[in-house]
Amino acid sequence: MVQCTIMLVIGASSGLWCSCSDALRSLFLGRFLPKLNGTFGCRFFIGVAGSLTYLLVNRAMEQILRLFSAGRYGEAVHAARARMAALQLGTAGGGVDPDLRAVYGLALGGTGDLQGALIELHEVALLRPDEPHPCLDLLPVLRAAGRDRDIEPFLLAILAVAPRTPLVALALARQYRENGKIREALALARHAVVLGPEFAEAQRLIAWILADLGDLEGSVLHSRRAVALDPLDAAAWSNLGVALTDLGRHQEGEHAHQRALDLAGHEPRVRVNRAVNLLAQGRMAEAWADYEWRLRLPGHTALPIDLLLPDLASGVSLLGKTILITHEDGLGDTIQFARFAPLLVQMGARVLAHAPPALERLFQTLDRRIRILPSTAPIPAFDYHCPYTSLPRAFGVGLSTIPAAPYLFADPALIAGWQTRLRQTGQRAGAREGRRIGLVWAGQTRPWLEGYGALDGRRSMRLADLAPLATLPGISWVCLQKVPAVQDLAAGQEVAQEMENFSQKAGANFCNPMPEVRDFADTAAIMAGLDAVISVDTSVAHLAAAMGTRVYLLDRFDTCWRWLRGRTDNPWYPTITICRQEKIGDWTRPVGLLSQILQDSADLSAASGADVPRSRASPRFWRAI
Repeated sequence: MVQCTIMLVIGASSGLWCSCSDALRSLFLGRFLPKLNGTFGCRFFIGVAGSLTYLLVNRAMEQILRLFSAGRYGEAVHAARARMAALQLGTAGGGVDPDLRAVYGLALGGTGDLQGALIELHEVALLRPDEPHPCLDLLPVLRAAGRDRDIEPFLLAILAVAPRTPLVALALARQYRENGKIREALALARHAVVLGPEFAEAQRLIAWILADLGDLEGSVLHSRRAVALDPLDAAAWSNLGVALTDLGRHQEGEHAHQRALDLAGHEPRVRVNRAVNLLAQGRMAEAWADYEWRLRLPGHTALPIDLLLPDLASGVSLLGKTILITHEDGLGDTIQFARFAPLLVQMGARVLAHAPPALERLFQTLDRRIRILPSTAPIPAFDYHCPYTSLPRAFGVGLSTIPAAPYLFADPALIAGWQTRLRQTGQRAGAREGRRIGLVWAGQTRPWLEGYGALDGRRSMRLADLAPLATLPGISWVCLQKVPAVQDLAAGQEVAQEMENFSQKAGANFCNPMPEVRDFADTAAIMAGLDAVISVDTSVAHLAAAMGTRVYLLDRFDTCWRWLRGRTDNPWYPTITICRQEKIGDWTRPVGLLSQILQDSADLSAASGADVPRSRASPRFWRAI
């Protein structure tokens, strides 16, 4: 017997191996490979989590696994068929080696033959009824191949042949949620509980979906059931902490987060969730370090963590250093934390700041010494990099040390152009003189972020919810809502009808300049002529407040950490007044409160004989050099 030594790396990259389920890993490590130990005398090593597992496997199977792990699925299919032929095994008869058949079925799925994969893998499942259905191990293969659209129909096909399998029902429920089918996901997750009441994962998924739907009490209930079934489930403890935090029960939420941290302190999501709880309590100094763990989440940054801007309290000198500031995702976050960029310049640094297209022109007003880079620009040489959202951590900011607003300003030339347009539009429509107030009622859905659509649904409102404001005397309304292209014709017609209804109630005192707006520089120029802005929690609210404009924030019940529950003011933005929901989905109270505020301020202005001051352009307008 001749022995040879081979190194086998599972997956075209280690990510494929790590994304595979325990069942698939056991197929290679726990069941299949050890069973063949010594049969043909081929020793090879499998690298898993930094360790080497020594196994003996026959050369034919080693070749099949090598091809499969490299993503060469068609060749793996041919090799598996040859192996089965050599062993005189049919692909549809009895006496089939389940391990070989499982690899063959997975390879078929990799080639796109999902029907063939289902047949083969379901036969394996029938031979091993006490083990997880092997079809589930095809899901990471499909994801790695960028074929996510195939996952839902494939899971439906599995469920059709294995309707009593709770893990399949759970997988489909997760996929429904990912695809935005929240109600279908909830129904199927509850069905999974009926099939497998002992599965803590099912309770955890229900809790997650209920949180999407705004049923936070229900989310807490099912999270508690999950941790009762499995006290070592760190994800369930973390989800419990999130739901409790969203309910404003911060201390209970912090306890749950600590339990999760004790169980899985190495998991970035666990760290970030706890950080959000601490930030919501205003305990920023304790939170920033954990908040940085978001950078370890998949796809979050491609830049080296070891070159991240260090804590400046450590005494590090920035004199002559080049610092690259990067945009992460939310425009509001980037606007909020851009205030720190000029402080780096004051410390002697050369600052290069990436800006998404919507913010490129606006950010020229930050500081003429900061070089604004388009988001498409190549990564320049730098000494340190820092996302905008990490700047508060670098400066060690607390509630009492937040740099003041305003720090963003409108271009005087753009202001002049927009004021002329708005004045002419108002004159043509016969608008009356009075306060001019901007309106924003919805955020951005961000379909590329899992679960964000549900959050956006909670923070956004319909323009019809603002109807009580339309008839308030002495106000001209300016639409600041950028309405995206709507794929659903009915949804688009609904938005258009709501705008028409509001306009009719407001009479001539409603205008919509947004079709002509290019970016936030134009929006800022329009805002410079407004007395106030009414907005839900979106980037426009950040921009208005960063300019020093009076902002009335219509805030959802499960507020973002930065707005701080229990307050109507905010340390980040002195000109904000917060009107918050008392229960999820009900805008009646905040709109009623805002209506009273606007009437009271009008009465006060009339009594004093003074006009409410409008926003102004910056006395200085820096141009990039």
